[in-house]
This record gives sequence, C-alpha cells and structure tokens, in this order.
Amino acid sequence: MRHAIFILFVSMFAIGQNYTPQRTPEGTPDLEGLWAPQHKNAMYSVLPHAKGFLLGSGSVTGIVEGGVLPYQPWAAEQVKYRTGHMELDPTGHCHYEGVPHAMYFPFQIFQTPKQIAMVFENMHAYRIIYMEGQHPKDYSAWMGDSRGHWEGNTLVVDVANNNDKSVFDMAGHFHSDALHVVERFTPMDRDNLDYNITLEDAKVFTRPVKMHFTFKRAAKDFQIMEAGCFEGEQDQAHLAEGLAAIKDHYDQKLNTEPPAKK
Repeated sequence: MRHAIFILFVSMFAIGQNYTPQRTPEGTPDLEGLWAPQHKNAMYSVLPHAKGFLLGSGSVTGIVEGGVLPYQPWAAEQVKYRTGHMELDPTGHCHYEGVPHAMYFPFQIFQTPKQIAMVFENMHAYRIIYMEGQHPKDYSAWMGDSRGHWEGNTLVVDVANNNDKSVFDMAGHFHSDALHVVERFTPMDRDNLDYNITLEDAKVFTRPVKMHFTFKRAAKDFQIMEAGCFEGEQDQAHLAEGLAAIKDHYDQKLNTEPPAKK
C-alpha cells in the first residue's frame, strides 16, 4: 500500500514539474483562490488511525512520512498524558491552531508581490506570508511568523517564532517553542496544489519530520463560512467530564518509533 502511494506521489510530482501555472502581473505563479485540503483526517490525528468518536472516519496512511512521529521518550509520555486530558487541547478553547494544523481547513489566498495572505474558515484564523524581511526577535505567536520566497513555481515558506501552545492534531501530538516549519506549495495543475512540510523541533523530536498532502481548488459555489467556535466559551470541564478520551479510541503504539539501537 505504501509503495503504491509513493509511486502516485512521484507521478504527481513529475506532472507538476511539466505544468506552467497562470502568472500574476509580476510574473510569479498565481495561487489566489479558495482551497480545500485533502488531508486524510489530519485534524484528528496526523498518523494512521482507526475511525472513532473523536478521530473521525480514520486514515490508513496519515500525512506523516513513515507513519510515526519520532518523539523523545519524555515527549512520548507527554503525548499519552494529553490523549487522556482533552481539556488541554487548545482547539477546544477556540485558540488558533498554528502551522501546519491550520492548513487542514478550507482557506482563501490573497496575493500581492510583497505579501500573501491566507484566511481560514476555522477559528477566524489568518496569517500573512511576508515575501521579504527576516523573522523578528523576541516574538512568538500561535501562527508563528511566515517568510516566503519563490523557487521556480514553488512557494517556499519558512515559519519560525512558534509558541509551544498550538498542537498538530487532536490526538495529543504536540511541539515545543523550538518548532521550525518549512512549507513548499507547488501547483500540480490549475486545480491542485502539492503541499510538503518539514518539521524540526530539537526539544521533542529525535530527527526532522516530513508531512505531505494536497489542496484542491474549491468548487465555484463554495463559500468560506463563519466558524466562531464556541461563543462565550470559558472552560473545558464538559470535555473532561462528559466525553470519552482519545486514548479510548487511539493506538498509543503509533505515537512514536522504537529507540535507535546503540
């Protein structure tokens, strides 16, 4: 199954290499429009997972290369703890999801020569990709700070200044404030974007992590809807007391990989 998926990815990449995207007046690829992610239920878990009450319809492959997250031992224990404490999930508190978590939801791109804005359906979230300048110092945010440049037809975005509060999904997968994200958006054809992500976090991972999924241009009648989360939400007691924990639906063995042999 994984071999077939790899062949499909290589074929899509080859097709994208031969595609000449529509251009802006400045000559860069035009990515403006409404986009719908094709991410295999990543908002529930970025790893392969069976369907469940809190984990949606499930996913055979997930979006993580290799199907595991290389957590350090202490961090793997933290993941297990978080799966049993849904009240800690920042998504339930209506906070921004961070990158790449925010990319799991429909969004609209507005493009200018110096800035590219992404406006998301979920949580009223947005971010601006600055096409010039450096990451600021002494600054952190839920969505981090995004700086982009073009490599041929590919938009490369460097995301730094992330806080340690956002998460990768609802299955307890977290990161620290050392998270560094590099995104690559490549038009495969007029209606499909290839999306590759590299994550580095020396505080919690033992090596870099790669993720991959795609975006499809939304139908002409698609509209970004208002998703205001829970109006007036104050606490998460109802999650702690009234809902089953993710640990009741999730195979913890998928959370990390065996320690490297000495």
